[in-house]
Amino acid sequence: MDTGIKRKHKPNEDHLLAIQGTLASNTSAQPFGLFVIADGIGGQANGQEASRLATQHIRDVVIPALVSDEKISEAQSAQLLLEAVQEANQSICQHNQMYSTDIGTTATAALMVGKTISIANVGDSRTYSYSTHNGLSKVTRDHSVVARLVENGVIMADDVYSHPRRNEIYRSLGHKTSLDVDMFTLPLEAETTLLLCSDGLWEMVRDPEIQEILATTLPDAATASKTLVQAALDGGGHDNISVIVVHIA
Repeated sequence: MDTGIKRKHKPNEDHLLAIQGTLASNTSAQPFGLFVIADGIGGQANGQEASRLATQHIRDVVIPALVSDEKISEAQSAQLLLEAVQEANQSICQHNQMYSTDIGTTATAALMVGKTISIANVGDSRTYSYSTHNGLSKVTRDHSVVARLVENGVIMADDVYSHPRRNEIYRSLGHKTSLDVDMFTLPLEAETTLLLCSDGLWEMVRDPEIQEILATTLPDAATASKTLVQAALDGGGHDNISVIVVHIA
C-alpha cells in the first residue's frame, strides 16, 4: 500500500485486509484466506473512515463464522462473504445517518475456503486472476460511468484512462441500504494468482504491464506487490495505491 505521489501528504483513503489461517477439525486441517481492498469516497479523512469501516465489518462477520464450531462449507462461503459486504454497507449507512455525512467506499473481497474462491465486488476496485497458461483476466466488473459507456459502445476500452468522468462510480457501500453486490466463484487451483487492487494501480498500470510484472516476479508474491506499486508510482501515482497478491502454490 502507498499513498501515491499526488496525495502523499493527505490521509490514505484505501484500507486493505489480508488474513490467512487454518481451520482445525477432528478429521482434517483446512486452510482459508480472507482478502479485502476498500477505496474510500468522501474526501480524505471521510473516505478513510468509510474504507476502515468496510474492512473492519467484513472481517468481523467472516472470521468469527469461520472459527465457530459450525463448519462453513465451500457452498456457504459465498453467502457468508455476501452477507459480510452487506453488513458493512449497513454500518456505513448508519454512520452517515448518525453523523449527517455522505461517506462511501468501494470493496473487492476474496474468501478462500477449501477448493473454492468466492469474490465479492462493489465499485471500481478490482480482482484479477492470473496463471501462466491463461494470462491475466479481470474477474470483477467496474461499477463506473466509463465502464458502462464502454459496455454500451459509446467509448473505446482505452478511453477509460483519460475520460473526464473516469472517477465516477454508480455503486458503492454507504449510499443505499439495499445494495447489489456482484458475486463470482473460481476454483482454487495450484499455480493460480489472485490480484486485488484499487484504481490507484490499474489506472496507472495497464493490464499488459500488470501481466508482465506478475509473469516475471511470481511465485514471489511480496516482490510482485512491491513491483506493481512501484510501477503505479512510476506511472504518475495520482491516487492511493493498494495491492494484494495471493499466489496459490
